[in-house]
Amino acid sequence: MKKKAISPVARITAGTLFLISAVALIVLATFSNRLHSANPASGNIGTGGPALAWTGTATGTGAANGESTCVEGVSCDTFTLTVTGTIADWAAAGRRIEVKITPPASQDDYDLVIHKDTNSGKIIDSSGNGAGITEVAHINPAADGVGVFTVHVIYFATVPSDQYAGTANAVSLTPPQPPPATVDNGPKPGYENFEAPGILTPVTTTTGPTVEFMGRGAGEPSIGVNWNSASSTAIGGVTNFQSELETLFINFASLCPTGGVNATWSNRAAPTSQVIDSDPIGFTDRQTGRVFAAELTATSPTCKISFSDNDGQTWIPSSGPLGSGIDHETVGGGPYHAPLSTGAGYPNAVYYCSQDLVSAFCLRSDDGGAHFGPIVATYTTECGGLHGHVKVSPKDGTVYLPNNNCGGDGAVVVSEDNGVTWHIRHVRNNSVDTVAGNSDPAAGIDSNGRVYFAIANADSALVVATSDDRGSTWNNIVDLSSALGLKNIRYPAAVAGDAGRAAVAFYGSTTAGSANAATFNGVWHLYVAHTFDGGASWTVSDATPSAPIQRGCIWTGGGANICRNLLDFFDISIDKHGRVEVGYVNGCSGGSCAQAAATATGNGYGATATIARQSSGRRMLAVFDPTSPTSAPGAPAITQRRVGSVVHLAWSEGDTGNSGIMNYQILRSTVSNAETLLTTVPGNQTTYDDATASDSSKTYYYKVVAVNVVGGSCTNNEISAPYLGDTCTGIIIHQNLPTHPESNTANSNPQLAIDYVAIGEPPSTANFIFTMKVTNLSTIPPNSRWRMVWDSYASAGQQFYVGMNSDSTSNVTFEYGEVATAVVGLVVGVPTETKKGVPLPTSNFNVDGTITIFIAKASVGNPQPGDLLGGFNGRTFTGDTPQTVTLERSTALIDHTFVKAQTDNAYPPATYSVVGNPACTAPTPTPTPPKTPAQLQNISTRARVLTGDNVLIGGFIITGTASKKVIVRALGPSITSNGVPVAGRLADPILELHAGNTTTTNDNWKSTQQAEIIASGVAPTNDLESAIVATLAPGNYTAVVRGVGGGTGIGLVEVYDLSQASLSLLGNISSRGFVDVNDNVMIGGFIIGPVDRSNPRIVVRALGPSLTSSGVPNALQNPILELHDASGTTINTNDDWPTDPNSSFVVANGLAPSDTRESAIFTTPTPGNYTAVARGVGNTTGVGLIEIYNLQ
Repeated sequence: MKKKAISPVARITAGTLFLISAVALIVLATFSNRLHSANPASGNIGTGGPALAWTGTATGTGAANGESTCVEGVSCDTFTLTVTGTIADWAAAGRRIEVKITPPASQDDYDLVIHKDTNSGKIIDSSGNGAGITEVAHINPAADGVGVFTVHVIYFATVPSDQYAGTANAVSLTPPQPPPATVDNGPKPGYENFEAPGILTPVTTTTGPTVEFMGRGAGEPSIGVNWNSASSTAIGGVTNFQSELETLFINFASLCPTGGVNATWSNRAAPTSQVIDSDPIGFTDRQTGRVFAAELTATSPTCKISFSDNDGQTWIPSSGPLGSGIDHETVGGGPYHAPLSTGAGYPNAVYYCSQDLVSAFCLRSDDGGAHFGPIVATYTTECGGLHGHVKVSPKDGTVYLPNNNCGGDGAVVVSEDNGVTWHIRHVRNNSVDTVAGNSDPAAGIDSNGRVYFAIANADSALVVATSDDRGSTWNNIVDLSSALGLKNIRYPAAVAGDAGRAAVAFYGSTTAGSANAATFNGVWHLYVAHTFDGGASWTVSDATPSAPIQRGCIWTGGGANICRNLLDFFDISIDKHGRVEVGYVNGCSGGSCAQAAATATGNGYGATATIARQSSGRRMLAVFDPTSPTSAPGAPAITQRRVGSVVHLAWSEGDTGNSGIMNYQILRSTVSNAETLLTTVPGNQTTYDDATASDSSKTYYYKVVAVNVVGGSCTNNEISAPYLGDTCTGIIIHQNLPTHPESNTANSNPQLAIDYVAIGEPPSTANFIFTMKVTNLSTIPPNSRWRMVWDSYASAGQQFYVGMNSDSTSNVTFEYGEVATAVVGLVVGVPTETKKGVPLPTSNFNVDGTITIFIAKASVGNPQPGDLLGGFNGRTFTGDTPQTVTLERSTALIDHTFVKAQTDNAYPPATYSVVGNPACTAPTPTPTPPKTPAQLQNISTRARVLTGDNVLIGGFIITGTASKKVIVRALGPSITSNGVPVAGRLADPILELHAGNTTTTNDNWKSTQQAEIIASGVAPTNDLESAIVATLAPGNYTAVVRGVGGGTGIGLVEVYDLSQASLSLLGNISSRGFVDVNDNVMIGGFIIGPVDRSNPRIVVRALGPSLTSSGVPNALQNPILELHDASGTTINTNDDWPTDPNSSFVVANGLAPSDTRESAIFTTPTPGNYTAVARGVGNTTGVGLIEIYNLQ
């Protein structure tokens, strides 16, 4: 068992941590002051070398307790390395020093520790792989300094006569980039996104109970799923989402409910979730169902933990606050490592780990979190940066703490003795190293113990690696992001399931440059990568393809920054059916932010609790893999932005069902869950402007249904669009609800109780108008402030404000300026105002409580049309003193509208999209014109033409108000298949066109109407074929094809629309004929166009049994229907119409066949050529009817 080198004092602490049978305390030795040198004993190295080499000289072995107890010359030795040059030299050269210790045989096991100055000096880097594996560590002189370093080699378990070979080389600071991952071309998993509902929920702070909007301020979330939940309605187990002071429990009760949502959210917070410099973390033991909620108290430093065994209905606090580090705490658990097998009344070990300013610590609980043992250091100075979530192997209980930066590399800090000792294992191989970035790395372990490590490699690539020997060696080190064009990466999260199956989620942007810079203007999406073969290949899904989760920078530097709204990590889990669930933070929620152009500046600066839940594709548990590679689409995630009489809709489709979206159906109503079809748009369109939502007294409700060849998505994505004003006079950005505590404030401080805040752009000016409405201003309280604040990088303090003041005599003035939030140590400090000027003189207030401030846009950053004013909020203060007059976090704060410091906690999101002042004087914006649906340009049927009742009969309907010119053709001799004449084709067809009591006949098309037929452009190619040109009024028509002289064979009847611009349409064709087998089945063809039109709604039917009741003899008893595209690909099939996923549309349009054995397909195909084929099930034959309806 290998152990991390720690100090003698720490070793004593570790040795007394737990009552472990058969383990005796080891008498500890101290370092000898005299070094035993390697051979040679020392060497110098500069940016250009030279390469150094040496061999070991120690005579013994057995430094089983690591560096702290090794004996110089016996079980350890030292090579003294002098780094020449200056720090600037090494920085300019972009070089670092790579030290390797290579064992001579596979049974030899060494450890390597590099110190500054002496062996008791600062640890620079270390490595401690298993037997036979080269130890590698680095010195970065640009960061670690120059001068003397000691390379201390510990003979952990070696053959005494064996000696290692040591080398030191100057190498590039940036190692080679990992190669792109091999692509898994199987079906992609798809995702649906669920935001926490915008309802007020109770929370507890140090000043007492209050409320917040559920799931807002949800930075750094943890997600887990209770596989053993007692809930009978939860599909896959109850999900929990821990963030801020809330522990949210989510039931995904149905995959496709009728008239409702399929995610219900409840806040059942732990009693220890109270804000005192809170830093929350959660963990769910999916084996037992125990849910843990922890809150860090940074200034103590301690951590308060509670746990629940019934999904938060009741909680049990741990025995007391845990002494620990000050940041990045994590809770995890799993089985014990041998020789232990179980705890005291709880089957699994539970670990709590946290970072201190330099080192990191872990503690273990053996009673399910009720009590924790003493602190054990996992590393000291050899690792820095950030560690990720602690994970435990489900196979053997090995504990992994992933680290972002151990000597410049990613690493896992590993314990194979239940947290007693820890060992650093770098993630690299002979070809490539991982590179530290600014995000937590992540690890997931599958059921066979394979580790999947994920890191934001130098912040520019998402790199994964796998290990089968607990991190000693690494394989499959590949880049998952470069193939997607991603240039910036943040916050990987990893989970694994069955052997060989794992998923990694991360934020990615295609924009290059520093993503910490205020000028960074990229957009970010949530990506989820999956492997089903142990990391040999990967498939990556964009879970938010048309809705960015953040605009601009994602700050990783800590402290106060407006783009630190997402904080520092998110989480991933799987449910008991193997679905991946990602608990992430949406910083760009709502229509204003999500719908902004890619070039827009600003962001929503929110932190909305959101779950991306797998809704299609292969799963992490193979037994639950879908049987079909395709499925109906997932429900699109919709946003809306109502400006005046226009509702701007947009949606993001994260699950196509692995089949192209044919169209989106937009439904609308003024009553919730009563929506009906408004319009249909093509599958490549994800926005729609509804300019008919003109009733300002009504709220409009919308749903969007995605349709592919399999069917339509669930209608569980309703969104409401209330009227909030226009940009001329102001759009309400936030309105406090009656259930907000300020409703009580209104009684005691009506002049300071905020009703709403609004933003507008007065026409024909270059100004903004900011409005705050309080209960009343019949009297003005002295020494008070009314403020409207928003986030902007154009402000030196990152926030602007406008507002009204009252002095000690209640005289009123107006001002604008900037707000800056300082950082004191590790704690965000108090926001402070700096006045910059006075707004325009038209600014005023009214006794009804309306405060109106006009200000030139140039005074507040001069935002342009399309830019965003995010985190907009109101704040009121009273009782100011000279000490508090510029402070925004003081006892003087009376009311607010849910923006904490700089992060938007409001619902709906408090974001305004600048439209430009001319827009107010312009006519109502032209809505996105719904494209005219494409129409049937040609309809045809091919079948075997016999005699008597078995001739080929085609009925068609002309709809509309005007006459339509058509050509009807009867073909036979020219019928081919793939250019080859069809055997048994009808030699000489004759055509009859029946219109009421009138019958027109043609045999041989050149005999009549030759000129008109040629002018149509579709004259038959064989003189024996027939055609009729006619201008027909709206109505029903029948075309009959017979063989001259009673001839039989395969014939074709078809109708072409020759006047597509007229106010009439070819409504349908209904053809009856004999359905035989092989090439003699019945085939219906139709052409949809023009290509620039939207997708029409089409129903294709194949009838047989019901013809018997109409007196047709020998009817086909069980037809089956196929629909093919122009390439011949089958895009849909149906046998028995009620089984079609879209059968409800067939019923709704009155086209349900009367016999369930008959077939029907509802589809919305793109313009093009299509073929419908009717056969008999089991190669049966008989008279059948094929119909094609255009549902206009």
